[in-house]
Amino acid sequence: MVHHPRYPLLEIFYDKSHRGKLLEERTEVLKPLRIRTHHPLQWDDRYTPYLRRAGFLPLARLVKDGLPKMDNAALTALVDRWRPETHTFHLPSGEMTITLQDVAMLFGLRIDGRAVTGSCEPAGWRDRVELLFGVRPTDPPEDAKDKKPTGVSSSWLAEHFGVPPLADAHKGVVARYARAWLWHLVAGFLFPDSSGNTMSWMWLPIICQDWENIATFSWGSATLGWLYRQMCDACRRTGENANLGGCAYLLQLWMWEHLPIGRPDRYAHGALPYDNGESVATVGFLWNNILTVHGNPGRRYTDYSNALDCLSAGHVTWEPYNRLEVQEMQLSPLCMMDNEYRRSVCPLICFYIVEYHLPNRVMHQFGMLQHCPPEHNDTRHELHGIDRRKQRGVKNWEQKHLGHVNAWNARAGNRVYGGPVHRDAQFNVYLDWLKGNTRLKLHVAIDGHHIEDLPSDSEDVYDEYDYLTRNGRQPERGPLEDYIGQQLGRFANEASQALSVPVGSLEEASVLRGFLQRFQPGCRKMAFKLNCMAPREPPDAGAPSGSHTRSASTTRTSSMTSGRHGQGWALTICSPHNWRGRGAPPQDIMSVESDESSNSEASDPTFGQEEISPSQLPNAHTPTQGDPPPKKRARAQDHTDLISGNLGCPRRKKKLCTPIPSHQGR
Repeated sequence: MVHHPRYPLLEIFYDKSHRGKLLEERTEVLKPLRIRTHHPLQWDDRYTPYLRRAGFLPLARLVKDGLPKMDNAALTALVDRWRPETHTFHLPSGEMTITLQDVAMLFGLRIDGRAVTGSCEPAGWRDRVELLFGVRPTDPPEDAKDKKPTGVSSSWLAEHFGVPPLADAHKGVVARYARAWLWHLVAGFLFPDSSGNTMSWMWLPIICQDWENIATFSWGSATLGWLYRQMCDACRRTGENANLGGCAYLLQLWMWEHLPIGRPDRYAHGALPYDNGESVATVGFLWNNILTVHGNPGRRYTDYSNALDCLSAGHVTWEPYNRLEVQEMQLSPLCMMDNEYRRSVCPLICFYIVEYHLPNRVMHQFGMLQHCPPEHNDTRHELHGIDRRKQRGVKNWEQKHLGHVNAWNARAGNRVYGGPVHRDAQFNVYLDWLKGNTRLKLHVAIDGHHIEDLPSDSEDVYDEYDYLTRNGRQPERGPLEDYIGQQLGRFANEASQALSVPVGSLEEASVLRGFLQRFQPGCRKMAFKLNCMAPREPPDAGAPSGSHTRSASTTRTSSMTSGRHGQGWALTICSPHNWRGRGAPPQDIMSVESDESSNSEASDPTFGQEEISPSQLPNAHTPTQGDPPPKKRARAQDHTDLISGNLGCPRRKKKLCTPIPSHQGR
C-alpha cells in the first residue's frame, strides 16, 4: 500500500475519496449521510421466554418501545473521522473506537461464542420462509430482471407479524411470531445495509435453529464487525443520497457516552426491567428518555464538525462505564459475562465480512497506558473488497474465511493484558506523534499568511474566511481556532529564539524589540479576529480631541455596511452588544439590524425554529447568532457589611460622576 506523503498513517487508496480529505481541501460541499433505521415490530410479553433463551432479551427490552431519533448530522461528523486503515476515529483528542466492551455494556450482547458465519444459499429461500413462518413471500413477475432478491421488505414482516397473535393463540403460533420479531431485530436493527429496508434471508439458517443454539453465537462481535464495514464504506461516500448502514443506534449511544458533542439532555429513565427476578437492563437504558434534537441538519453538521476539530483529551469521557451512575445500576449479567475478551486483537466475522478489532490503539479507553507509536496491525485492504455482489459464486463463507475463523477461535491468546496505567505526560507524547502522522482537523485555516503581515488597513484585515462565515448565519469556529493556534505557536517559537540571545549582549535589545514590534500588532489583529476588540486606527487629522473613537468607529461601520463585505459584518462585529465602551451605537447600525431581523423570517419560515445551541464543550465560545437577552438592572448595593465583621468602619462615599458634555455631531 502507498502511504500519504504528508500523513504517513494514512493510505492513498482510502484517502483519495475520503470525506475528511474533501472537507479539508474544500473541493466539495458535503451533506449529512442518511441513516438506515427501522422501528421494531410491536412487542408482546409472550415473546419474553423465547428471546431470553436466544440471548437477546436485554436488547429486546431496550428497543421494544421505539428508538430516539438518530442525529444524522452528529453521526456524519464522526464518520468523517473514521479511518479504515486503523478502524479508529482520528480526533484531536487521540484515536478512539467502538470496542467489544461497548457492545456488551450498551446492548448486553454476547462476545464469547461461535463466529456468525456459514453457508448462504439463495436458491429456495422463499420455501424456507414459508416453512418457518407459514407465509410465502410473493414471487417476482416473470419479466423481472432480478428474480432472486435478498429478502423480504420490512413492510412485509409488519403486515404479517406486526400485530401480536390473539390472546388464546397456540404456543407454537406465539413462538413463530417471536421468531419473526427476532428476524426483524437482527436484519433491520443490528445488521441493516445501506441499500434499503430489506430483511435479508441470509440470517435464516441461524435464527431457524433451536433458541438455545442461537445464543451460542457471538452476536456482539458480528454486530461490531458489520458496523466497522459500513463505516469503512460510508466515510468514502459523497453522493447526494449517500447512506450509512450498520447499527446506527450503537454508534449514537457510544458517541453520547464518550463525547460531549451532540449529547442531548437526559431525563429520569424510570424503573429498570427485570425478568424472573434478574435485571435485564444495560447501560443503554440511561438514554431511553432524552430531549430530541431539532434544527437544520446542514447547520448542525457544520457545528458538530467544528466542535470535533476543537476537541481535546480533557473533553472526552474515556471510561464512561466506571462512573458512579453505572456502578450503582443493577446491570444484566450479559453485560459483564465476557470481560476477558474485551481487549482481544482479533477478527470480527459476520458471514462475508471480516474486520479487525484493534483495542491496542485505544488503550486510554481502558484506563491503560497508550504505547507510542501503537503496534501496527494490517486491516487487510483485500478484505474490504469482499462482498456477496463481487463474489456471487461463494456459498460457504465459513470455509472462505477459515483462517480468520481459526484466529477468532484463538482470541483468548491475543488479548492485550494489563500494563501501566494511563499517564497524561506519556499520552501527550502520543498526541504529538499522532498530529504528525494523520489528519486531525478537517476545517483547517483558509489563510496561511502570518497575521502581522496582513495589510494594516482595518478593512483589509478581513480575508475570504471572514467574508464567507460572517455573511452566513453561523461562523465556523474550527478554521478560526486553527488559524489562531498556528499564529500563537509561531509567536511562541519566535519568543524562544528571542530569549535565547545572551543577556546583556549588544543585539539583545534590538532582537527583543523586533519581536515585540511583530508581536503587538499580531495580538491586536488576533483579538480583532476573535471579535474581542476593534483594530487600531490612526486618528483623523481634523477630528476634535475626544471624538476619535466614535468617529473612527462610525466611519468604519458605515464602510463595512455599504462596502463589499455586506450587512453580515456590521451585524456580527458592530451589533449593539458588541459596541463596548463607545457610547450608543450609531443609528444606521440599529436600522440595519432591524431590517435584517424583519426580513429573516419572511425569507426563511423556519428561521426561529432552526437556531442551534452552542457547543457543549467546556469554555466554548458564546454564540454569535442574535442578540443576548437584556441585562437586568443591578440592585443598589447594601454598604452594610455583615460578613467581614467591619461593622464599625463605614465605607467612604464615592464622588458623584459628572457627565461629559456630548460633542457636536454625535
